[in-house]
Amino acid sequence: MTNIRQPFSVYLISSVHEHLRKQHVEQVLHAFPGTKQVEAIYPSRTRVPFLAQLKERSKLRSGRSLRDGEIGIILTSRNIWRDILKKAKSDEEHFLILESDSKLNNAAMLEAHFCSATREYDMFFWGAWCGHLRLLRSKRSRLQDRHFVGEPLVNSVVGGYGYSINRKAASCLLKATSRIAHPADEFKKYLKAGQLKWGAVVPELISVHDVPSTIRPNAVALKEKIWIFTLDIRNFFLSLLN
Repeated sequence: MTNIRQPFSVYLISSVHEHLRKQHVEQVLHAFPGTKQVEAIYPSRTRVPFLAQLKERSKLRSGRSLRDGEIGIILTSRNIWRDILKKAKSDEEHFLILESDSKLNNAAMLEAHFCSATREYDMFFWGAWCGHLRLLRSKRSRLQDRHFVGEPLVNSVVGGYGYSINRKAASCLLKATSRIAHPADEFKKYLKAGQLKWGAVVPELISVHDVPSTIRPNAVALKEKIWIFTLDIRNFFLSLLN
């Protein structure tokens, strides 16, 4: 992987306890010098005040009690968003947020187009929904080679392994997640339509390594894959109509 000098700040959520992901973390640090590593909050290892109450409230608000790991990633993400509010020097500046299983498919292309691709958006997805994100056909343009950028179909946006935000988005996300209800990467369930301007690239420039999830059981992950396949077919046709 080529060492590049990126004109943007990078946050990487990881943990000293994630031994299977150490190599992937090192790859990100090599590609993006100066990356700020953020220790992931694990309620099983770090005391989280009112954890039982948080789980109970999430069930009341969404119909499902969040898992300990899901609450941990919300709290970790909120720490990053707060830091972005402190560090942002302009409304346009974007900050890239990665996770320990993030895979850089083309770091050089990301670096080359980061500022221009994100300029019109508050939140930009360099990867989402394990490659199943769809762009609205009427609002997409060519980025480079076979890659396109534009406005994503809202239904196909989920995932926190490769996105960037400006300070407006950081502020909105902090306010929205003050009432924990859904996993942190279910952005569309926390934010109102039109509250933020979203952008994305396809095919994704950041994906995920094939490593065991630290949040979801494998059985749940298998069911999700089957469900995603069904939704992906629906979203393909929806994206063509917009």
